[in-house]
Amino acid sequence: MKSKKSFLYYLNPKNVSAAIETYGYTYRIQNTILVYLVVTVCSIAGGVVFKLDLPEIGVVAICGMALMPRVIINSYKNMYEQKRFSDVNLYMEQVLYSFKKTPKVITALQDAEKIISKDSPMRKILQEAVRYIMYEYSEENSLDSALQLIEQKYQCQRIKDVHALMLKTEKIGGDYESSIKILLSSRAIWETETCKFQKECKNRQKMVNIALLLVCAVCLFTPVMITKFAPMVDIMTSKVYKIGTVIMILVSMRTYIKADGMAAVNWLRNESSLTNEEQAALYRKVKNYDFAREKRKSLCYGGVSFCLGAFCLVLKWKYLAAACILIGFFMLNQHNIGYKLAKKRCGEEITKAFPQWLMEISLLLQISDNVNAAIAKSASEAPGILTESLKEMQEQIMDAPESNEPYMNFMKEFGIMEIQSAMGMLYSISSGRGGNAGMQIDEILSKNAALLSQSENTANQNRLAALYWQFLFPSLIGGGKLLVDMTLVTIAFMTLELA
Repeated sequence: MKSKKSFLYYLNPKNVSAAIETYGYTYRIQNTILVYLVVTVCSIAGGVVFKLDLPEIGVVAICGMALMPRVIINSYKNMYEQKRFSDVNLYMEQVLYSFKKTPKVITALQDAEKIISKDSPMRKILQEAVRYIMYEYSEENSLDSALQLIEQKYQCQRIKDVHALMLKTEKIGGDYESSIKILLSSRAIWETETCKFQKECKNRQKMVNIALLLVCAVCLFTPVMITKFAPMVDIMTSKVYKIGTVIMILVSMRTYIKADGMAAVNWLRNESSLTNEEQAALYRKVKNYDFAREKRKSLCYGGVSFCLGAFCLVLKWKYLAAACILIGFFMLNQHNIGYKLAKKRCGEEITKAFPQWLMEISLLLQISDNVNAAIAKSASEAPGILTESLKEMQEQIMDAPESNEPYMNFMKEFGIMEIQSAMGMLYSISSGRGGNAGMQIDEILSKNAALLSQSENTANQNRLAALYWQFLFPSLIGGGKLLVDMTLVTIAFMTLELA
């Protein structure tokens, strides 16, 4: 885990170069010094425009020099992550097509190595894996170890799925062509949704930058126009104005850096930000939610708030009393609000995890037509949000093997129609009542493609929501600054009238 860098860490040009080198690029210290000079010149120019004194300009310059190198680092990080995404995408596509033609791991890796660029880290790790298989492969050092070299370098679940298919096919056999079709479909959806997300991130980032420029322009335009039409009111000489302007510039810079960092992300991320243990705990919280106990807590919290409100009324603190009463009404419903929020988050995690599990089931069904066995095998490596429900379903299947209830009860409380439909198809395959099993698996895969697309879109929308808040933040900055400026103008006019 990377340690958090201090605010002034990047004032040292060596630290900037060292951070960029971690992404495989070289950045000269002289370039960082040049950036510092540009930031200083811009700070002086901004100080002249906003009529700041030397101390204020110095604060802006130092903070700018500490923050702006992050923009340079993020640009290199963005190139690094984009290259990783491109390499992984190309690798998976090539290795699957190659394996479809010749079902041998070594052949697939060699074919993929040929099309990866020579300077790519992916090519180097593929060469290591090929060398391992050719010279160190044995019963003790299996194919798994060679493929794990790639998996460790690129922490991507999709690569693990591809490798799992190749290993199962080479060791056991089975109808691998249908499985390859599944993974190629998943890869195509991932590529499409990620590219859409990348474009949307850039658009949102541009919107944030435009909003920040407009805020600075409006905050400059307002006092200038007031001074032009009322020369006796010059708030730009006020110390409060100067301090407010410095705060506005610093917060604007921080917002720009934050938005820039959000656009430079790991495109190979896992679908969930929660660990398996956290997912399981979230599911248990929703599944076993004790409304009676939580309602008692709500009554207790609400009662305390109402008592405080009554006390404030006795003391004639009207506004504080109103606030306490509003909080009291909120607290009376905290058990319902808490449950709805937890259930919504749980539903989002299920939507992300279920398509991945369903794809694993589809792969297992290519080797065996036994649905119950496939579910049992998948349960050990299933996402934490599904684990408890899978165990319950297995127990119910053992108690009533011919019944459809275990399948239809799976995640029933969340009312996700796509899950109910997919589980109904799995029951049809299990019972042998649905006709051609191969056609039914194809239909499951078709539904799974839609679920995968929805899952990708949900994960991306959550990240875009954070960028959207960064877009709204400049309006708060501008509103606060204008409030300060207009207060100064009002005080200045009142002072003139009294004089």
